[in-house]
Amino acid sequence: MTRLDWYLAPNLRAEMGLRRKFSFLLSIILFTATISFTSALAAEEPTPRIAVAYDIGFKGDGGFNDAVSAALEIAKKRYNLVEPFVRELPTSGTALDRITKIRFLAKSGYTLIITVGAGYRETVRRVSMEYPDTQFAIINDQNLAQLNISNIYFDELQAARIAGTIAAMRSKSKKVAIISGSDALNAAFESGAKGMQVVKVNFEGDSANLMTELGQVDVVYSLWDKDAVIFEAVTKRIPRTFYIARNPDQYFAKMGSSKRVIAVLEKRLDKPISQLVKLGLENRALIDEVDGARGVFGRIYGFTNGGYRLNLATGFTSSQIAALRKSFPKIDLKAQ
Repeated sequence: MTRLDWYLAPNLRAEMGLRRKFSFLLSIILFTATISFTSALAAEEPTPRIAVAYDIGFKGDGGFNDAVSAALEIAKKRYNLVEPFVRELPTSGTALDRITKIRFLAKSGYTLIITVGAGYRETVRRVSMEYPDTQFAIINDQNLAQLNISNIYFDELQAARIAGTIAAMRSKSKKVAIISGSDALNAAFESGAKGMQVVKVNFEGDSANLMTELGQVDVVYSLWDKDAVIFEAVTKRIPRTFYIARNPDQYFAKMGSSKRVIAVLEKRLDKPISQLVKLGLENRALIDEVDGARGVFGRIYGFTNGGYRLNLATGFTSSQIAALRKSFPKIDLKAQ
């Protein structure tokens, strides 16, 4: 070893020691920063939790509540959902009860709140603005224009066209009727009921003149769902008149509830609920354009994307069923 080597060796050793200490400290700093950053990300993204707020009547109503409940059970099994990551609440139907419960769910950290029915419209509008980071969904409505609201709506115009086609197939008098109160729905029904005289009834709850208005009509498509007054009047009237029903809106008019029910246009909730839950667990939402002019988002479900099923009673010929399938490709059709 030269004198120079002897002189430099301690300095080199000291420098190498300092470098090792610096590398060790740097590793600790980077590790701590990584842990802090990961923790911050975890804090920013809450654990997905889903709640369903049912309409008046809760489970067992035979209508939308039961349809949503059945669909939710399928989603629970598919995505292994258990309490407290999924919660279901009833409502008395008052504005105070609705808003108190929806606020409670949002404040409690539920990341997706699904509400059943247009009765929640004003409640969801208000609470969604108070909690902009929470996702909301409203079933069977298309009126709320906010990015954190998914409007789940069913294509009533497509349903009316199909109802018109069915009415034309089964009418012998060549006179059919739609009870809707909507010009757009009346026109859609008429477009399906080719070659028929279409009677358009604007019903507001008084059945006194209903039979007179129907006259010789022998097939009726009614959208009235507040009570069973039209259903009972039509299925008991003379001349014999057939009825086309809508479920789950008309809980009282199911296949088999009367021999005069020849078809049921059934809104399917399993696909909408499953898609909402799947996206909710991923902290995402359904944001298709429902009404671009009004800024309404969500998804419209029809006969071609799993939103409806057409149930036919006995009495339809194989050629009629084939014609329906040809006119409406991809239709989910179940014939008895």
